[in-house]
Amino acid sequence: MAKKRYRFEDRSRYGRGIISTVTGAVSIVIFLSCAFICMVMAGKAPQWIGALGFSGFVMGFYGMIVGLESFRERNQSYALSKAGTLMGGTMVAVWFIVFCVGMA
Repeated sequence: MAKKRYRFEDRSRYGRGIISTVTGAVSIVIFLSCAFICMVMAGKAPQWIGALGFSGFVMGFYGMIVGLESFRERNQSYALSKAGTLMGGTMVAVWFIVFCVGMA
């Protein structure tokens, strides 16, 4: 027997899942750019790199929180919510590890 797949057309990908995914992606871009700048400058980067890193941490944390809140929305596709929550949570962990290594 052939397995039938049903798709709910009224589901939308719009909502907080997009915000979560975008902020998680921005946090990744900020991390990569900070790492590249620090690598090029041989660890002697200016102080604004630290502020940029902190803003990357805040963006990742915000993306994780918004992604978790987006699961409460009904009639939504949760693919972007899952992706944004995973990206945000991963970046919060990465930024926290970088902070701890910097303090040691």
